[in-house]
This record gives sequence, C-alpha cells and structure tokens, in this order.
Amino acid sequence: MRAAAADLAPAVAEVITRTEQPYVQVVCDTRIPGMAEGRVAIIGDAAFAACPHAAAGTAKAADDVWQLYEHLGAGGGGIADTLKRWEPGQLELGNQLIDRVAAMGARSQFSNTWVPGDPDLRFGLYAPGK
Repeated sequence: MRAAAADLAPAVAEVITRTEQPYVQVVCDTRIPGMAEGRVAIIGDAAFAACPHAAAGTAKAADDVWQLYEHLGAGGGGIADTLKRWEPGQLELGNQLIDRVAAMGARSQFSNTWVPGDPDLRFGLYAPGK
C-alpha cells in the first residue's frame, strides 16, 4: 500500500504514509435470492448489502420496513402470505440497487469514466437523486 502511495493524490498518500498500521477493508455487494421464509423476513443489509456509492443502505432498510407495514396493513391473509406478496417488489428494488452501485463502482475503479457532477452518479435508492 505504501509503495502505491506515490500514485495517489497527495492528501491520500499522506494519510497512508503517516498511518502506522494501515489496513485494507474489503467492501463488496451481497444479495440473496429470497427475503421471506414462512413468518420470517430478512431486511436491509441482511438481504442486500450495497457498496456505498449510492448512499442508500439506510433508505433500503427503511423502505423494506415501510413496504412491509403497508402490506400488513392491507390485510388479506396471514403473515406468511403477506410476506410472499411483499417479497417480489423488495427483491426487485434490492437487485436494481446492487446493479446500479456495481456500475458506479466499475466507473470509478475500472473504466475511469467517473465524472464529478454526472447526474447518473447521484445518491439515491430508487434511481440517481431519488
């Protein structure tokens, strides 16, 4: 890491060279194929842990709970049936978020096409800026 510091921005290089014991933290996206099993629901980062590029982790957890609240309030069946009706929309949202942050990460780390101010790179859960 210290050998690479010469290729980094001066402020970042200084942090690395002055840190006595630098470390690397792996950050990765995770997703699961299902969020409901019987009467149990998995929400937030337990279901979809997205890299922080979209700054949407807390919003995703809140949306999972809010949508579950709406489905429970609509009635029409037991908890297990309600969770099965709730699950598809939250799976779709989680997968869209992971796909978007992966694309954002690729732009910043691999293709070098991350341009400050690009509206596609704005924070948001549902879409950039939303």
